[in-house]
Amino acid sequence: MIPLNRHGPAILLRKLRRWLEPDLDPARAARVFAEFDDERGYGAWHARCQAALSRPLPSRATPGPVVTAGFTALEVMSAGRARQLLEMVSAEQSVARLKRDSAKLEGYDLGDPTLVGQLLEAALTPTVDEHCLEFFRSEYFVYWYTLSRTAPGDAPASVSFMWHCDKGPRAHLKLLVYLNDYQEHGGGTAYLDLDGSEAVARSGYVFARGRRRTGSLERLAALAGRPLSAYDHHPRAGDAVLFQPARVLHSGLTPRHGPRYVLTLCLLPSPVPWRAALARGAHIDLRDDPIWHDHARDLAPRLAAGA
Repeated sequence: MIPLNRHGPAILLRKLRRWLEPDLDPARAARVFAEFDDERGYGAWHARCQAALSRPLPSRATPGPVVTAGFTALEVMSAGRARQLLEMVSAEQSVARLKRDSAKLEGYDLGDPTLVGQLLEAALTPTVDEHCLEFFRSEYFVYWYTLSRTAPGDAPASVSFMWHCDKGPRAHLKLLVYLNDYQEHGGGTAYLDLDGSEAVARSGYVFARGRRRTGSLERLAALAGRPLSAYDHHPRAGDAVLFQPARVLHSGLTPRHGPRYVLTLCLLPSPVPWRAALARGAHIDLRDDPIWHDHARDLAPRLAAGA
């Protein structure tokens, strides 16, 4: 359903354009990145944030896996801490819609600033921070966050459980933190590395509308014209994956035995550290806001001191 508010006409126009798109369009990925990075100013925003960086970059002999492969799996907290946080969030709450234009994404309200602070402190460990700093070469902030609950089933829970990249600027990351164990739900996420993802992107598959996505790795390999190997992440409670969602093809693995609980953080470049940005209310709420600002300059007022 198209929401009846000021964003409705723009959403309807985007949906109509996507309906008319061809299944395969080799120029589509370049157009998407040009739209976000050039026309909507996210590339200039990234450069501005890099110029503002005041702390040293990580010193590595070779670049880390987020830069070279596009993703890395990490343990960010203990299983006990993950269970504790999930119990704190789910206590006396019912599952509700998390995204204004999608009935598929459901989870819990994160309206308590104290609880949000605990979740983010647990997720954004020094190791995660080092990977983010190396990737952005700037500070970063949490642009949005959700705690989703995906029910078990035999069919994909949504188009996010098919192979896809997320539209957006090149310079953004997602951190998925699993709050319950693979043995409890049988789900997870699969990833192709940057090299395999770029081979598929050259076929024109990437950024096609959701109903044209495939869940078949064999289909992707045929499009790429070469064998592909996916990393299937079967997480323990407290595990996380940090990845480049606009450039790395990924697919949710549908839970089989029970619900899967995931804390998702979307990270963008920032001129100030993430804690300062959080204190200034720089994040958006997917229940009310479009996923992306019309122009990156609209981020600046959210991150200004006193905002």
